[in-house]
Parts: sequence; C-alpha cells; structure tokens
Amino acid sequence: SLHGEPNQFIFGTMMKACNNLSADAAEKNRLMESLFLQTCKRGLLSRSILGQFLRATPDEFSTKVILGLGGSKRDLPSDWHRNVERKYKPTPVGRDHDRDRY
Repeated sequence: SLHGEPNQFIFGTMMKACNNLSADAAEKNRLMESLFLQTCKRGLLSRSILGQFLRATPDEFSTKVILGLGGSKRDLPSDWHRNVERKYKPTPVGRDHDRDRY
C-alpha cells in the first residue's frame, strides 16, 4: 500500500482509541475483537496489545476470543507474534506476574 503495512504500534494505537472513545460496551468489545484478530492474523501480537485487550474487555469475552482462535491465555501460538521483536513478544498470562503485569 501507499503508506506501508500497519505494525504492532499502529494496532496498539487503534486499540487505545477504541477503548477510550467507545461509549457502548458491546461496540467496544466488537472493535477490540476485530483489532485483536487482525493483529494475531498478521503475527503482530505484542505484550502491549495483549495487555490492552485483556484490560479493555471482560475476562469471559477475552477468553472466548482467544480460545476461538486456537490459543489460550497460558499458551499463545507463536504464529500470533511471529513478526514482533523478541523484546515486545507477549508473555502468556499465568507466567511471571499474571494479569496484573499488563
């Protein structure tokens, strides 16, 4: 494309905007899910994006989305973050400091 492909920072910025500007919870969840799916599909899931997704959506909703993609909060497929530098790669929830870390 004319301006290049979106990277993890673009997706992270979009998630922040959706989280801050969506007044309706259902609409926010729909937007966050769409961004999360696109991020994983492109291999751009970073620690920051995972944290934003988990903080911005109800636990039951985020679990359903992650399981629906074939992962779990304790086992994130490497394909989801294949294009992310090591220092930005996500840590599965349950390791290190759990959800509070995000």
